[in-house]
Amino acid sequence: MPKEYDPRPAATRLAAVQAVYELDMMEADVDDVLASFSAERWLKADDESDQEMARPKPELLKDLVRGVSLHSAQIDAALSPEMIQNRDVDAMETVLRAILKTATFELLERKNVPSRTLLMAYVAVADAFFDTDGTQSKLISGILNAVARRVRPEEFTAAQEANG
Repeated sequence: MPKEYDPRPAATRLAAVQAVYELDMMEADVDDVLASFSAERWLKADDESDQEMARPKPELLKDLVRGVSLHSAQIDAALSPEMIQNRDVDAMETVLRAILKTATFELLERKNVPSRTLLMAYVAVADAFFDTDGTQSKLISGILNAVARRVRPEEFTAAQEANG
């Protein structure tokens, strides 16, 4: 029997990107931002019929947001070889940077989630913020694909590429 679709991981990634954005824009404390998300946002989301409004998974949200904050230097180091025209990660648009940093954290630290799953998930997050045919989604896809191939080369061997 096929597994039922769970919208909560997608909602969690979207919330994590929003929280990372807030941390960047407001220079806020991680715990304050997480408390705000827990207390004020998505409280009634599970009651909504729209799957896009599913309530984020609290532990995963904390792991992602804290992870991005704690591993910022490692994330920047993983992203910097992929920046186009020697563009610094910090010089990018804030939403774009939040998506790339959150996705890169997952690629580096959450090895239990396949790279391709993460790539699709974060392109979908980008589509929530930008036009689906826009250059931002393509840029995110290209950068994350290159990061994934470099940090998880075992997932991109010739045999695995042929299968899937």
